[in-house]
Amino acid sequence: MKINLSILILVFFLFSCKKHCSETNLETSDKTTSEVKTINNKKVNNFNFDSFRIDKGSIGSIKVGMTISNAEKNIMGLAKKECEAFDFGFDGGGEAYIYYIKNEPILALVPKRDSDEILVLIAISNKLKTNNGLNPNSTVEEIKIKNPAIKINQDLMMGWEFMHDETNNWDFVFMTEENNRIGEYKQNEMSTEPKRTETKTDWITIR
Repeated sequence: MKINLSILILVFFLFSCKKHCSETNLETSDKTTSEVKTINNKKVNNFNFDSFRIDKGSIGSIKVGMTISNAEKNIMGLAKKECEAFDFGFDGGGEAYIYYIKNEPILALVPKRDSDEILVLIAISNKLKTNNGLNPNSTVEEIKIKNPAIKINQDLMMGWEFMHDETNNWDFVFMTEENNRIGEYKQNEMSTEPKRTETKTDWITIR
């Protein structure tokens, strides 16, 4: 049975990252730091989600292709946690960074390997809205209403499923397993019509 988004993300990313994952200040890369800190120790209590709309290639003013350091100027006050890009389905051994308020993950940035340039953005919080009213907790049915032609696909490397929005170049990612597949696949790598339309998205990958 699918786990609630908030519990799943907290457990999977915040507490079950690889041993090398470390919590850091946004202005330091000291991996020995064990205490979560924020820039100038100023915590964000009222994050303006309306200013961070999910659009094509962007979440608010954070855009694919910009540097991590420039992107972080737009999210001052959020805590930061480092993990592997593989945790979001990207092979190659690179790193990823999760940003959150208190215990709530908001978004993640995945840079190109050995680079500060952002490869993809990951929208995690269901308070982040897309330009057509969806969010990282939308159901398959809700996604289909906005995009009737969209189908479900397999991620053979990770064992998950995803729905690809060609217009906006978004992937709605579902961390499903063999016992709760959204689609029925006759051939590998072939998209199909979704069967479990009540399944909720785990996050949205913005390319």
